[in-house]
Amino acid sequence: MSTFVMSDKYPCFVNELQRLGHRVIRSDTVEVFPAPEQKHADMQILSINDKIFILNECKSLAKNFPSDNLIFCNKKAGEKYPENILLNFLFFGNTIYGKLSAIDSRLLDYCRNNKIRTVNVNQGYARCSTLVVAENAAVTADLSIASSLSENGAEVLLISQGNIELDGYDYGFIGGAGGRIHDNTVVFFGNIEKHPDYISIKEFCVKHSVAIKCLCKNMPLTDIGGIVKV
Repeated sequence: MSTFVMSDKYPCFVNELQRLGHRVIRSDTVEVFPAPEQKHADMQILSINDKIFILNECKSLAKNFPSDNLIFCNKKAGEKYPENILLNFLFFGNTIYGKLSAIDSRLLDYCRNNKIRTVNVNQGYARCSTLVVAENAAVTADLSIASSLSENGAEVLLISQGNIELDGYDYGFIGGAGGRIHDNTVVFFGNIEKHPDYISIKEFCVKHSVAIKCLCKNMPLTDIGGIVKV
């Protein structure tokens, strides 16, 4: 059994993940964020090795973790981009990818002190935009992320933008609409089979010996802010 932080905006997704045997910690509500982002786990918390980076605004969420493991952001989060992406960075292959001009200083210091590489990409929502499938494989619709990951030795499937629900926006991101729950299983929040690139996504997962599970198949594929393993 693993433990994940995730939004409880859609209880069916929480219930389905729990039925698979996992523990769920509900994300906080960050009122300074725009309404669609307020419960997004991938905006609130980032787990690297044994450390958990967390927004100052997430005091309730922080109570779920030992204080020795927590590192609160140096800055307060803001409503507008890029003040809302202090922790929206992808930790992949001992490298942090994201918009480095917006990274919280404590996260950056940790990376420097622990020999974790940092790679700048144009996409500020780097973690939202990327679905990690395997140790060295990922799916994204963002060209800058795809290029950076590929340049650093990862195998990347580039899919089309859109076709993912996110209330208040034209579309959401693939990283917010799914997550890796085991080395060999990725879950999607809603019906991934209706995505126009489903066949390519399925073949990519099969190639990397990863199974796909749809949670609440009667729901549209939905960006809920992903899941964060802790």
